[in-house]
Amino acid sequence: MRRNKVAGGMHLETFGLIIGGIGLFLLGMNLMTEGLKAMAGEKLKDILRRFTGGVYSAILSGAVITGVIQSSSAATFMTIGFVSAGLLSFSQSLGVIIGANIGSTSTGWIVSVIGFQINMSMLALPLIGGGVLLRLISKNKWGPQGSAVTGFGLLFLGIDVLQNGMSGFTAFFDLSRLQGESWWWLPLLIGIGFLMTVVMQSSSAAVVTTLTALHTGAVDFNQAALLVIGQNVGTTVKAFLASIGGTTAARRTAAGHILFNLITGLLAVVLLPVLVSFVMLVSEVFSLTDEAVQLAVFHTVFNLLGVVFILMIYPYFKIMVKRLIPERKTETYLGYLDESVAELGPVAVEALRRTLRRMMRDCAAVTSSALNTSPVTFEGNRVLNQVETELVEMQKFLTKVSLNEPSASSEAYEARVSLVHAMDHTDRWVKALREGETYQKALKEGQTEKFVYELQKICSRWIKASETAYTEEEKEEYGRKDPFGGDHQLVSYTEAQASKIAGMRKETRREVLAGSVKDELTVDDGIRAVQTVQWIDRLAYHMWRAAFHTQNTVDSKEKKDQSL
Repeated sequence: MRRNKVAGGMHLETFGLIIGGIGLFLLGMNLMTEGLKAMAGEKLKDILRRFTGGVYSAILSGAVITGVIQSSSAATFMTIGFVSAGLLSFSQSLGVIIGANIGSTSTGWIVSVIGFQINMSMLALPLIGGGVLLRLISKNKWGPQGSAVTGFGLLFLGIDVLQNGMSGFTAFFDLSRLQGESWWWLPLLIGIGFLMTVVMQSSSAAVVTTLTALHTGAVDFNQAALLVIGQNVGTTVKAFLASIGGTTAARRTAAGHILFNLITGLLAVVLLPVLVSFVMLVSEVFSLTDEAVQLAVFHTVFNLLGVVFILMIYPYFKIMVKRLIPERKTETYLGYLDESVAELGPVAVEALRRTLRRMMRDCAAVTSSALNTSPVTFEGNRVLNQVETELVEMQKFLTKVSLNEPSASSEAYEARVSLVHAMDHTDRWVKALREGETYQKALKEGQTEKFVYELQKICSRWIKASETAYTEEEKEEYGRKDPFGGDHQLVSYTEAQASKIAGMRKETRREVLAGSVKDELTVDDGIRAVQTVQWIDRLAYHMWRAAFHTQNTVDSKEKKDQSL
């Protein structure tokens, strides 16, 4: 009986070490990923814009970003956010997702090449102490760096604890039966690997657990290989959950990720003997005797195989994803504002800016209609009603962004302030349009003709700019782009026209009121004409200010003090 108690105590201690090691590793990964993301922060948008062009550069970007932030799930969520914000096309997002799978193998290399070759507790503890000290001393300035260093230390401490737990694992779990000629052990091990990723919510943690088990002899190489295949497929669950309720582009990106991992996993299982033989050949050529390193090679090789295969069928792969997730027609402007976007400050700002641009494009069309002599209904206008309603949702979204990232840089802060100004001017523009029916009669009279002409020129320029901002690829597979393309000339033109209308208003007011006294027109008509001119002036002014501030979210460094 005493022997059973001792055995039970050993079992509990082993399980405690394994669970504790996994917990420390997950905590370390989370801290390190968040720290690295915060350090990259506002540069991520520019990095993807600069380096994500064709499919090959998109794959490279995905691999590099995942390698840097050490989380394929984080890279997948970021990509869903970027494509939801309109910063990436669907085709580019597929490339980034494919690359992220290659980048995810970097964790295995770090652990197998560095982690198992040194005394991890000697490395981990100074890193944890140094990282925490950096956070405490520097507060916000070096906080992300401190988090990354602390996370890196916890990651290695977790592996050290996990090794100690795994060393006693084989004493009461005999896995020798999960091999041989029986068919059932293969899907069982893949399923266990899949569940490990789902439960741990991290394929990196699951892979490291398997590497540790292999290093300590708890599993053999073939068993570890099947576990890693299942763990690779397990990442699809998080992508699926992240895309629920998202935009069409976000759901297509997640579907691409799921399909890629399923196809890659199937290829790895079918070609398992060939892949294992190839890994052993590579290991022999490069004198890689450590099985953990060999498993890292296997993980990389079967992911590269999946990339090569998908690239061979890439056009058909895109068609398959599009057919699985058909375009969802929606009347809302909020298509860019996916929940995944709110977690990424710079991307969220860009998403809001593009949403405002789309609203402004349609408001310009309503303004153009308002200037026509044919009657237009403003009170129940669908566009104006929708803009007013969804501006409120945009304000809530911006508040959520600020709460998620309170310690933003001065440039990010200025960009958000500009967005608030832009929303305010768009709202006042809509409210001014609501008054259009009062002034439509006066628009037919000669005193306002030149004002109508000048404002119509702004509207025409805006509408034309929005029509030419689309590329053929986006028309085909995404359908939404920044309607004005961040056009500085358009903003300058609107400012010049608004200033011209303001100058004309001052002169015309004196002329019209003087004419009403000289019996050239009635006093009532004169006052109505002056009020109509002032109304047109207000429309032009709010159009200019809304355009200026949305552009300022891009050019915050060049911002002048224009907060009127």
